Amino acid sequence: MPWASLMTHHSQRPISLLRSIFLLLIAASLSACGGIFTRDTAEPPAPLPAFEAEVQPRVAWNRSAGAGTGGQFLRLSPYVTDAQIVVADARGMVSAFSRDDGASLWQVRLDLPLTGGVNGGSDVVIVGSGFGEAIALNLSDGGEIWRRRLSSEVMAISAVSQGAVVVRTNDGRLHALDARTGEVGWTAGRTTPALSLRGSGTPLMLSGRVAAGFDNGRLVMFGLGRGNALWEAVISTPSGRSELERMADVDGAMVLADGVLYAAGYQGQVVALSVSDGRTLWQRDLSSYQGVAVAGDMLFTTDSFGHVWALDRRNGATLWQQDQLRLRGVTVPVVLGGYVVVGDYQGYLHWLSPEDGALSGRVQGDRNGIAGEMRVVDGTVYAYGQGGQLVAVNAPDLP
Repeated sequence: MPWASLMTHHSQRPISLLRSIFLLLIAASLSACGGIFTRDTAEPPAPLPAFEAEVQPRVAWNRSAGAGTGGQFLRLSPYVTDAQIVVADARGMVSAFSRDDGASLWQVRLDLPLTGGVNGGSDVVIVGSGFGEAIALNLSDGGEIWRRRLSSEVMAISAVSQGAVVVRTNDGRLHALDARTGEVGWTAGRTTPALSLRGSGTPLMLSGRVAAGFDNGRLVMFGLGRGNALWEAVISTPSGRSELERMADVDGAMVLADGVLYAAGYQGQVVALSVSDGRTLWQRDLSSYQGVAVAGDMLFTTDSFGHVWALDRRNGATLWQQDQLRLRGVTVPVVLGGYVVVGDYQGYLHWLSPEDGALSGRVQGDRNGIAGEMRVVDGTVYAYGQGGQLVAVNAPDLP
């Protein structure tokens, strides 16, 4: 399923298929709901666009790494170090591979469904379960270090930083854990609406602080030591008569660059905030549940229709928009080899020109699609697909 799913927070599980279809049919008649729901509306995903290739991305290696998302809407993203890449599937298998050639290094089967991660740092990798457990494994061999039961299904896990890891659970709470022992330092959160998009953005670790988005449309900066709220900013304002119209999640990737925090909200804005006090430097009405990426003076985002945008990150002005991938479940962009790269629901990785957004190259990874964030390290992009295929693609030679 290449598009966002809905979540009811009373049951802490995805709503039933019949109710999902009913809500999506309603969404088709509501202009405020954007294009996040695709295959259940009258408009199908755009066909794979034809173009004249300028570059030829090269698949370095491709490995089978478990069951992927197991047919669920999960953002299971790879964790990459200097030498390894670690992925987890929905059935509890965690696998580590060599970054150089994809050789298998270790594999661990955990006896529970996984819904969050992978993230890590300081020789530790951390995953989260649908049963509300955060689990830390040794990076070298996958041995379990600690396991901590939290308040609800684990949706996202921060990087390990300053001796801590921050876990976001489905009930709208953040849990700051000691990365060595799993002991809970503090818990904080915000009120969660009855209906929201399934998924949560990864908490962003900063020096002495952690930023997190919530399903009520707010982004909050917490002190890492005590969990006290330092400032709070509105990214999306809930409005409308129905729960569906009032969805205002801040779910996507955030970026800190030069003292400015960039974020996006569903049915809200793309914003630039002062990291010191949360003051809004600029904002654009642009709905996104995927988040943003930054390179140089440019900010890239994928909106709720699957259109890819380039904005001037200094003032939010539009530089270009690529709409040929409309409703194809397009991921948050990454930047590689001078090009902007996005994945889609059929597993294609599309190379876009940073100058005008024109399609410039394409290669296919997991045919079941890509839902999690892709990672770029040293001229290679790593993408973990919903069918469990892990692909490493090198930057193409420039013409």
